[in-house]
Amino acid sequence: MTMQQLMGMMQGLQDAMTASKVEQKRMRADLAASQARNDELHRTNEELRRGWRGGDEPEAASPPREFKTPFSQAILETAIPSTSRGPR
Repeated sequence: MTMQQLMGMMQGLQDAMTASKVEQKRMRADLAASQARNDELHRTNEELRRGWRGGDEPEAASPPREFKTPFSQAILETAIPSTSRGPR
């Protein structure tokens, strides 16, 4: 192996290491963004849980439906109790 080949290999390894560091930095940023989103979802989930624990059914938060349905808007807006079960 010549000195030039050895230098070429070393340069290739340095380039790979630089690319790896850039990728690690991007992955850390993605992880931090995911953790922040997870924290936000956790806070929202806790707020929703506190609303349900109050004993009252929460108000319907869905907007009026704009498609044809045989049900009235009052029926569509009725909250389903947490104790109800679907068909088996």
